[in-house]
Amino acid sequence: MTSSRKTWISIVVASVIIVGMLALAVVGATALFIYRHIDSEITPPENAEQQLARMRARFAGQQPLVEMRTNDEPVLHRTSSAPRQELRALHALAYDARVHKLVRVDVPIWLLRLMPSGNAIHISDVDELDDQRARLTLEDLERHGPGLVLDVRRRRDAQVLVWTE
Repeated sequence: MTSSRKTWISIVVASVIIVGMLALAVVGATALFIYRHIDSEITPPENAEQQLARMRARFAGQQPLVEMRTNDEPVLHRTSSAPRQELRALHALAYDARVHKLVRVDVPIWLLRLMPSGNAIHISDVDELDDQRARLTLEDLERHGPGLVLDVRRRRDAQVLVWTE
C-alpha cells in the first residue's frame, strides 16, 4: 500500500469519527434541552386545576393576545402600533384530563427566532391558530409584551395556558 493511500484512509477514518462525535453531541444537546425545558407529570385533575388556577390568578384582568370565542373562532388582539418589547421566554402549561397529564414547556425566545417557519408560532392542539387569519408571530408576542397569550379550556378534557416573560 502506498503512503498516499494510507494517508487518505486515515483522513476518511478521522472524518467519520469526527462526524460521529458531532452527531452524538447534537443528540446529547437536544436531549439536555428537552430535559431542562419540558416537564410532564401524571397528576389528578384536582392538582392540575389548582396549578392552572394559580397561574390564571397571575393574569387576572389581562386580555389574552389570542382569545378563543365560544365557537372556537380565534381572535387576535394585535397591537401593531405598540413598540416591541424584549421577551425572555414563552411558557405553556397544558393539562389533558383523559390521561391525567400535566405538561410544562419553557421555550427561550432566542430559540423561537431560529425557527424556520417564517416567525409563525404553532401552539400544539390549537388547530385554529394554523389559519392564515389567526397566524401568531414572534412580532405579535413582542408587541403584546410580557403577559397572557392564550387561555383555552376545551370542554372537560384539555386546558392550555400560554404566557410570555
